[in-house]
Amino acid sequence: MRLLSLDLSRLPEGGLALLGAVLLVLGSGPTVQAQHLDSGFYGKLGAGLSGYTGDLAGQRAGAPQTFGANALSHPPLVAAGELGYQLSPSWGLALGGQAGSYGSVGNVTPATDSYRRYTSHLLGRYTFGASDQRVAFYLDAGLNVTVGGPTRTGVGPSVGGGIDIRASRGVSVYVESRLNTTFPDEAVDGADQPPGSAGGGRAFDTVNQPLGFGLRFSLTTPTAPEIVALTVPAEVEVGTPVTLTATINEDGAARPLDRRWRVGDGTEGTGPTMTHTYGRPGTYPVTFSAHNEAGEATASTTIRVTRAAEPPSSPDAPWIVSLTARPNPVRVGEPVQLRSAVEGDGPFTHRWIVGDDTSDAGPAPTHTFERPGRHTVRVRVSNDGGTEARSMTVHAERPANQTARAPAPAAEWAIGVASMRSRAGAEEMAQRYRGRFGDAPVSVRIVERVLDQTRHFRVVVGRYETQAATRQALEDHRRALPPGAWSVRLP
Repeated sequence: MRLLSLDLSRLPEGGLALLGAVLLVLGSGPTVQAQHLDSGFYGKLGAGLSGYTGDLAGQRAGAPQTFGANALSHPPLVAAGELGYQLSPSWGLALGGQAGSYGSVGNVTPATDSYRRYTSHLLGRYTFGASDQRVAFYLDAGLNVTVGGPTRTGVGPSVGGGIDIRASRGVSVYVESRLNTTFPDEAVDGADQPPGSAGGGRAFDTVNQPLGFGLRFSLTTPTAPEIVALTVPAEVEVGTPVTLTATINEDGAARPLDRRWRVGDGTEGTGPTMTHTYGRPGTYPVTFSAHNEAGEATASTTIRVTRAAEPPSSPDAPWIVSLTARPNPVRVGEPVQLRSAVEGDGPFTHRWIVGDDTSDAGPAPTHTFERPGRHTVRVRVSNDGGTEARSMTVHAERPANQTARAPAPAAEWAIGVASMRSRAGAEEMAQRYRGRFGDAPVSVRIVERVLDQTRHFRVVVGRYETQAATRQALEDHRRALPPGAWSVRLP
């Protein structure tokens, strides 16, 4: 196999200018700017110089054949193209090819032979450095198939490498070099290793791109951010740290991605979460925005900041240290855990009031909201020394798959007279009240309800369409009802 060398001193002035520009860019060092997509399809189009290495004899035996671009009847040029997929910022897979004019082959082989050779290749590529570098180096390797020679088909390995110079998010300029080795030896030029020469007839040819350049452009449209959920407590005390959380389409949104918080008191923050402590009571707007080159998404809500709880006036009364609801906000139809922390001398009695629903359910009941909106939750804690009360707001949101507000079903109300954990006890209590009402047109029945993960059996009297009608019935039947009877909304 004899070598063919390329005399760079005879290149056109434009080629030298290109080399100078590349060296200038490299000397400036990498700078940070908008990066390519971490994954997605891309394309490459370019051109360059062609190079051939094979068995054709030179101008004198045993010497390389040297020529300049101006001495060739066909300029040594190659056109290249590629379609690839970026698996990650570092790894990519590409299918491409090059069509080259190899004048050295055409000048020596018979006139009937074309001087053009066509090479397709499948490459795996690795890019070095961070994905936001302006200048990135890459290496690739794979297989090629070359056609156009006397035997029409040559197969062999391909190796290459180059420099990718980012111009914008979607476009970059590349400079690269590639070597395509082909077997059998006569596939490109029709000439085999001369008998008796070193290599014993096991040589190969190459059709190369010693220097090429072009454009690389993204084919995948970047995805704008989308805010999936904004988790902000509805209420917090002054001086208590609160964590704000935003959930976006992390897997799909294009990078780089800017996240920004504004919490209403002049403080700003960045990132998917932010922890903040308010210094004064009030209602503050909370805004989260996510921005990338494809677009921007914004979501807002409010948070109510209350004064810190103070110890009770009576030293023997209970002190409600904290009142929490998790999660808050909560989806309609999903349980929310209510919890109160109390200090003082027990035992304590907890009475929870959620809207118009009242229950004695201990320090940590669960509740399920049936309607979206802001709901007030109250708790009254009593011991032998007195009673203390505290309230908070729970924000109930529509389910994720609910696109429109459904009409609320007609509410039904009743009078609650007892709440028991034993069904047998509830049956006995219901029978007692059936006897009290006698022939009056009032029904007495048992309604099951789960509070604090415990099944309760409520004994209720009557059935009314409105709460006002229930209150009127409480007044009408007060002699037959216990002193603690209350209005209850039926599920």
